[in-house]
Amino acid sequence: MTSSAFREFVIDSLTFFLEIKGYNHRFLEIKINLPDALSFLEKEIITEIKRFVKRGYVVFSLKIHKLPENYSKLNVDLLNNILKELSKITGNSEAIYNWKEVLANPQIFFTENRVFNDDDCKKIMSETKLLIEEFDRYKREEGESLKKAILESLNKIEILLSNIKREEENWQKEAKLFLEKKLKEFEFNNINEDRLYQELALLLMKTDINEEITRIDEFIRRFYEEIKKDDSIGKTLEFILQEMNREINTLSSKTAKTSIMFYAIDLKKELEKIRELTLNIE
Repeated sequence: MTSSAFREFVIDSLTFFLEIKGYNHRFLEIKINLPDALSFLEKEIITEIKRFVKRGYVVFSLKIHKLPENYSKLNVDLLNNILKELSKITGNSEAIYNWKEVLANPQIFFTENRVFNDDDCKKIMSETKLLIEEFDRYKREEGESLKKAILESLNKIEILLSNIKREEENWQKEAKLFLEKKLKEFEFNNINEDRLYQELALLLMKTDINEEITRIDEFIRRFYEEIKKDDSIGKTLEFILQEMNREINTLSSKTAKTSIMFYAIDLKKELEKIRELTLNIE
């Protein structure tokens, strides 16, 4: 799920900036951005992230900010050697009259590269673990909000499904009354009652949606079970929603009641809300 955390700390004259961001993704993908001097920590950081993240696109960055005294320095030894060699050639004490030309030489500057010892690495990893734990805490807090919103939509789906059940029961009664009425109308006509019963029975079978209702009920029950688990459930929930959507489509195409079709539309709206929220679940 989408989340982020930031941390800052200092080692000697260096300020470290740690940042981790998580995005929705069907699978687990981790990207690590480290300075070359700390690239050997990548594997350990990935292992630590995997302890808390099972699915999503995670970007971890570590940047080092140097204090001004650690910026590029003038290579005084090189400069003195240049003046000394020129003095040998000219026989005079040489001085620099054009500093612009001297400073334009990239070799006249150098940067001291920091070598990180074991204590430095332990400090960096300790702060990294705290960052990832904080990231995980934010994810869990967001997860509780998502869970609440999902359960609200799921409750609406149960209410809509209850309305559909009621309408389906009414439809069955209406069909029975319709059948009895038609039989009375055709009582004195040359109508084959058996054939009429067969045709109406066939019509009822084609428009019977009780099987779809039962399956949706079962998927709702399974969804409640899965969302209670403290585990990676995102893919399972996506599969359940996919199957529920399939059953609702079948129900809509089979029903003979307009009111049920409208309820089915509202069902799909709530289902889509849950699907979007579920994309944020690992």
